[in-house]
Parts: sequence; structure tokens; C-alpha cells
Amino acid sequence: MTNQNAFIWENTKLMCNQTCYFIPNANKYLLSILNSKLIYFYFSGLASGLGDGAFRWIKQFIEKIPIPIISEVEQQIFIDLVDKILLLKKENKDTNGLENEINSSVYKLYDLTSEEIKFIQETTKGL
Repeated sequence: MTNQNAFIWENTKLMCNQTCYFIPNANKYLLSILNSKLIYFYFSGLASGLGDGAFRWIKQFIEKIPIPIISEVEQQIFIDLVDKILLLKKENKDTNGLENEINSSVYKLYDLTSEEIKFIQETTKGL
């Protein structure tokens, strides 16, 4: 339960309990999409809120998110950005520019208009 999409990349052998979920065989392209502002906006209309702005990011809602199927070459652009973000996060450096780059690329994947993008950005300010 969280008020933001907080998907992480974990490739060690961790176990999770009942309040944590994992996607086996996911890749960093999927990670970039799921953490985008567009998906937060979409999810906020899909899942029921918990009253304090948080949502339950559970399977029944996550599996309804439409993920564009693109080529491995196109996916690699997203994966490279995620790799840079993960490296910078380890060094406690700012990743906002790279995250904005991913958000812009996600908007293009879903063929959003400039008006739709502006609305989503205004709605998701602070994330």
C-alpha cells in the first residue's frame, strides 16, 4: 500500500511476505513503464483508494495495466535509462532528469497528446 508507484529492481535472492509482490521474469523495460507517471495516473483511476491517497498495488489491478509490446531494440532504450538511474541511486545522486526522460518516452509509447500529457503532469505533481 503506497501513494506512489514504487516498483523496484531486485536481482538477489530475497523473500517477500504477504504485503509484497514480485513479477517473475520481468525486465527493466517493464519496470520503467510501471514506475511512470502515466501508469500512476492510470492506476489511480483503476484501483480504489485507501482514503489517505494510497492504493493497494495488487495483482488484480496490476495485470489490467496495458503494456505496449515493442521490439527488444526499443526496449533497450528504456533499459539503459533504468540502468543509469539504478547506478545514480546507489550513489545517492539526483535521477529526476532521467526519470523525466522515461516519462516522456512512455507518453510517446501510448500516443498521448500534449493536452493529455499536461493534464497527467499536473495531476501527478510531487511524485
